[in-house]
Amino acid sequence: MIDAAMVRSYVKQAMLLFFALAIALFAFAWVRVWVVSLLDMGQFQTILEQFRDFEKFAPISFDSLFTYQGRVGMTYDEPIIIICVVIWCISRGSDVVSGELGRGTMEMLLAQPIRRTSLLWSHALVAVGGLTLLCLFVWGGLAIGVHLTTVKETQPTPMVQVPVFGWEVPLQLGEPIKESFPLSERVDPAVFAPATFNLFAFGFFLLGLSTFFSCCDRYRWRTIGIVMGIYVLQAVMYGLGKATDSLQWLLNLSFFSCYKPQKLVNMTGETGSSLWSLTTTLPDAAMPPLAYPLLLMMLGIVFYALAARTFNRRDLPAPV
Repeated sequence: MIDAAMVRSYVKQAMLLFFALAIALFAFAWVRVWVVSLLDMGQFQTILEQFRDFEKFAPISFDSLFTYQGRVGMTYDEPIIIICVVIWCISRGSDVVSGELGRGTMEMLLAQPIRRTSLLWSHALVAVGGLTLLCLFVWGGLAIGVHLTTVKETQPTPMVQVPVFGWEVPLQLGEPIKESFPLSERVDPAVFAPATFNLFAFGFFLLGLSTFFSCCDRYRWRTIGIVMGIYVLQAVMYGLGKATDSLQWLLNLSFFSCYKPQKLVNMTGETGSSLWSLTTTLPDAAMPPLAYPLLLMMLGIVFYALAARTFNRRDLPAPV
């Protein structure tokens, strides 16, 4: 029989990790919206215009950042959001086989009347369910932040032309007026539903990738190292492809090219098209908007299928 204390300890660790990440994602998304309200839109635009040369490194155009929707949507591209999702996906995916082998519990698990695929899909169900909730926590934090945040914006004062010795001199009438209004008047949280789905698809791909390598190896630390190595390599390729035109072909080899939640939301706002379409062609996009997250989902399913095939066929080493 499987040691009940060991199982409870494992479940407790997984739940602690989930709740820690969920609280961090929810709180960060909420605070991120509040920080947006602290920046005066006019002053922010003046500062950002000085860095136009670096616009190609941004996930969206600077013109989109001049809107409240664009600045709130940038939450999905924040490193903290992505890192929390990566931690959950790699930690859960790497634990499927190599984690059980490392703890010495795999032999006890398979001694029970269960199939290997049942064990694999039970891990996948927990991991995907946790990923879904984490993405919803991000969306929920944004929605609550939008509804509870008040924005102050400096309105430009009217200018008049005053004739002075035959010259027209612009003269500002009065002091700038600061207007306060709820952020919900400018930002609709429902717009970020496709961005949340794109974040989920990104995490699902990493789950499939880490699960596949977990089924191929016996050491969890080595599984995590391989997956992180691939992740860093893909990030470097994506950065190089964005940096120079001569290396743009690298963008087609990086899965980061399919993670563009805010850019797709922005393009939808400009064109009025639906992000849930597989037929609409958007400007500056090689594929329809829904194709990007679906491609990540398809790759994740392929890696899960390869993981199941590998797990069913491999010989498992004896515990040491």
